[in-house]
Amino acid sequence: MAVKRKSNWYIYLIALIASFAVLGLFVSSIWNRLMPEDDENNIYKVSKNDFRPSAEINLTSLIMLSDMKAATPKYYMLMNYQPRNEVIVFVPLRENMKVNYGGNSGSLYEMYDNYGASAVCRGIEDLTGIEIVHYVKFDRLSFIDFINMAGEVYVNVPSDVVEKEVKNVLKKEMIDVDGEMQEVTRQVKETIENVIYKEGVHNMDGETLYGYLTYDFGRGVDYTLAVQGSAAMNMINKNFRGISDTQTQSLAEAIIKTTETDIVIKDYTTIQPVLNYTTANSISPCEYYITYGDTEGGYFILSENCKKTLLDRLDIRKTDNNEK
Repeated sequence: MAVKRKSNWYIYLIALIASFAVLGLFVSSIWNRLMPEDDENNIYKVSKNDFRPSAEINLTSLIMLSDMKAATPKYYMLMNYQPRNEVIVFVPLRENMKVNYGGNSGSLYEMYDNYGASAVCRGIEDLTGIEIVHYVKFDRLSFIDFINMAGEVYVNVPSDVVEKEVKNVLKKEMIDVDGEMQEVTRQVKETIENVIYKEGVHNMDGETLYGYLTYDFGRGVDYTLAVQGSAAMNMINKNFRGISDTQTQSLAEAIIKTTETDIVIKDYTTIQPVLNYTTANSISPCEYYITYGDTEGGYFILSENCKKTLLDRLDIRKTDNNEK
């Protein structure tokens, strides 16, 4: 049974919001299983102080953003972390992408609205074959606070973002009145262009960044996805390197305290080898991928070829469980 669609698609959030701290937390949740303290039970025979990533460490999470804390999120993005390849891949998702959960079908928005965050994760897994390890849902205030805590974010605006506004203005003109030229004042409509975001590099605080990422550019979905993906990529590549352990710890705690998430901190220090490996071995680890497909009945239907490409970009090996 298809659930009733409740909102229109606007734009997507860049996953840049969770950035480095979330990366660490995703790894933290499964680190003890992959790298136990007891060497006899450590199947990889690698100590935490001499970390070398393996193919088994491939983590994907779902990041969501809503206007208010209790609201259903409008923006969805996958963040995939591949320590072995020294790569982080952001995949912005359309909120009207159709998925299935528990015998019901609907958009990501509808699944969250009816069944919660876990249902969205399971629906994406069923559709793509990509295991979602964790989720994080920000609202506007928690996002702004998080970014301000992390520091201003480097954003490269590709071109001027202009809004056109029609105003009534008074203009003087000369007219002929019985053979004599006289000056009169008339009210006319005039289009004024206001530059909202100027082309070039900007360092944005939380509120400015939130406004930019949720702005309706009016240039089509693919353009918006490219803007969001580029912003996410630039933030990680420019801001990720050099972050201190103390700052990362504080960001992690802020996420757990102020967002809706299933992430918990058990032993945060165990994630440092993973983060250190990525920062030490990759100059620009981040990239993004834009999905494609068709629209049917108001839903976005992910292309079968796109599913295969997505698994390849995320370096996920096909098995009987995820081969579609």
